[in-house]
Amino acid sequence: MHNQMNNQNQQGKNAIQHVHDVQSQLESAKNCLNQAISTVEKPENKKRIQDTLNAVNNALTSVNSTITNYQES
Repeated sequence: MHNQMNNQNQQGKNAIQHVHDVQSQLESAKNCLNQAISTVEKPENKKRIQDTLNAVNNALTSVNSTITNYQES
């Protein structure tokens, strides 16, 4: 128990704050991928980037659901 508390204090964030960090990082990844799609030339590369963007959007949906439904103790 002491190690868990010590870990939390060292990192300075609770679980939901970490989830918010992930949300922010996914939004940043989404923006970068959208920029990549607007500049890519080869159709096969565009499809690969679009597939990655779809995966990021799915992850964003999941993290947003986690934040919406998060229950504090």
